Amino acid sequence: MSNSTPPGWYPVPGADGTAGHERWWDGSAWTSDVRPVQAGGGGLADAPTQVSWQTPQPTAPATPPPSYGYGAPQQGASSYGYPAQGQPSYGYPPAGGYPPPSTPPGRMKPGVAVAIVVGVLAVVGVVAAIALNSGGDTPRADPTPTVTVSTGPSSTPSPSPTKKTSPPPTPTPTPSLPPVPVVKDTAADTQHSITVPVFQGWDAQTDTTHSTVFLGTGRYTCPGGGSCIRGQFSVEKDTISGSSARAAAEAAMPTYAGAIFTGITGHTDAGSSSTTVAGVSGYAVRWHITTSDGTKGYVLMVAVPAKGGGYVAFEGGVDDAAGAPDPTVLDQILKGIKQDTSASGSGT
Repeated sequence: MSNSTPPGWYPVPGADGTAGHERWWDGSAWTSDVRPVQAGGGGLADAPTQVSWQTPQPTAPATPPPSYGYGAPQQGASSYGYPAQGQPSYGYPPAGGYPPPSTPPGRMKPGVAVAIVVGVLAVVGVVAAIALNSGGDTPRADPTPTVTVSTGPSSTPSPSPTKKTSPPPTPTPTPSLPPVPVVKDTAADTQHSITVPVFQGWDAQTDTTHSTVFLGTGRYTCPGGGSCIRGQFSVEKDTISGSSARAAAEAAMPTYAGAIFTGITGHTDAGSSSTTVAGVSGYAVRWHITTSDGTKGYVLMVAVPAKGGGYVAFEGGVDDAAGAPDPTVLDQILKGIKQDTSASGSGT
């Protein structure tokens, strides 16, 4: 920031570098009033805002004042901050804020007068240069740039560059497997020389009106009255016919599905495929059905070749509702059926 220089007498250096005379500054421009330096200083000339100027020796070309900021560092002088003690100052007076003490006025020698004239002309030239550069008549200190003083390496370590790491791959969720039923018993089918697993929570009957083995679970009262169950599986006494196991299973499926679920309005295939029961290859038809009252369920019909001709039917169904067993239990029963060589039946 530049400050306005107050009116006052300001020293004009002589030929030997000492202030021999003072010139009056009226606060806005230099006047023609010149006087010898007064002993003890000159009042307002000692103001801290005083700008001191240095004129060149008459025998050497004028040294231009520094353009901006601080002078170039001298040998032995510090590189930053204010000028070292004993060096010329720019923008602010020497240490102490006052110009150097003047010598008592005496008889002026001709050489001194010439030096004064040269000094005055130099001062006027400097003032004119400042006026041209600043666009006004007010002398002001050179603009001082901000100087960053290095105090050595920072005590705070620079942060290490962050290592970019790829996010861990999102694990693919493992599909939940249906619970494995606990086998509590087996039911013997003497007609087909096989045994059928009976899981925990299931009841078994053998040699009923239509089935050699019948399994049921989840008995409850039907909405319209009577007894209903959530799941069932049976091995039929009578064989079914067809040109192949697949044809026999597909032909028998509608009749059986309609017998255990009333009012079927539609069905979708739930994974029909070839299968094996007790080591004998057959075919399984699987349906997911819907009924007129909104009930849904799964129905299984499997046809396996019988020894006397035709196909043995393994069939079952479970509700698609809360409290019903998982539909895979029907295939788990099929998988658990074993050949029973001790039975006296004809086998499958």
